Amino acid sequence: MEHNILNNSLIADLNNIEKEVEKVKCKVGRILDHAIAEEKDALIKAVELIRESNDQGKNKVYSSVWLSKVLRKNGYPISVSTVQRHVNKECYCEQFDK
Repeated sequence: MEHNILNNSLIADLNNIEKEVEKVKCKVGRILDHAIAEEKDALIKAVELIRESNDQGKNKVYSSVWLSKVLRKNGYPISVSTVQRHVNKECYCEQFDK
């Protein structure tokens, strides 16, 4: 019986394309919002370096993996996929900046 309730809720949500999903900045965006000026500038530069890098594989110096490791080392628990979505502008941060 519970499956039917969940199914009906799932169907309703999938059919209700008008329903607004809460849009919040990703973790990278929230880190940027609370960082001091020097940290913010360095993080923005790091993201840009990843975006501009044409290197592949082992030659790639700047990557989402690298940035997520640096952020975790400095006390920001964050996944590679979160960083990658921000780098690729696939998160909601771009909408907030407009």
